[in-house]
Amino acid sequence: MAVAGSLTYDTKIDKNGFEKGLNSLEKTTQSCGAKIKNIVTALGIDKLISATFNILNNSIDGAISRLDTLNNYPKVMSNLGIASEKSQKSIKKMSDKLSGLPTTLDEGAMAVQRFTSANSDIEKSTDYFLALNNALLAGGAATDIQSSALEQLSQAYAKGKPDMMEWRSLTTAMPAQLKQVAIAMGYPSTDALGEALRKGEVSMDAFMDKIVELNEKGTGEFQSFEEQARNSTGGIATSITVAKTQVVKGVADIIKSL
Repeated sequence: MAVAGSLTYDTKIDKNGFEKGLNSLEKTTQSCGAKIKNIVTALGIDKLISATFNILNNSIDGAISRLDTLNNYPKVMSNLGIASEKSQKSIKKMSDKLSGLPTTLDEGAMAVQRFTSANSDIEKSTDYFLALNNALLAGGAATDIQSSALEQLSQAYAKGKPDMMEWRSLTTAMPAQLKQVAIAMGYPSTDALGEALRKGEVSMDAFMDKIVELNEKGTGEFQSFEEQARNSTGGIATSITVAKTQVVKGVADIIKSL
């Protein structure tokens, strides 16, 4: 009741419309929520979101490994007498050059360490790895064959010459590219070049220097190994591997920022 002078009156508010509005809004919201959920499920968006999180989750180990490599590389190289500044330059060059390729930074770091342990020259070793990696990728062999060839050649380089098994591993992984190297060095075949290497007529450094040269310039007849590698890694399976590698790199950047 409200009093105004001597008059009295009742005040009533009709809340029916307001309550109906609230009820309608609540029902509409629930209905929209259900519809959106149904649409998301029908389009498979829920599975896509779940798969995306699974990919990110599965990339964490690789990302942590990448960060460890970045952080530990200068320390490992310091044990070989390499200055930190040169190590940082080397790992950055590898990171940049491997972008868009299926090769991981971990693989590159290990290979450069092996080469550097033999020649004490991290700049040359970095170029050796990048050139050889491109030649192997251009060869198009299976990943395990490429990895084996890289390991075998690293051993041959440390010894100063390849044995038959090490050379055979290389010819299996990149036959066309090795023939290009042989011809560029004045030998008619890969067998002739291999024989010259085993006899010491050609040094391993001269052999690797020629691979670096062809990686950068190619020959008059063939593209550079870097271009050949990019052209040979456009398949679906390799593209998926590259995508996974890029995700690992991105997750590593996020972890580093955090």
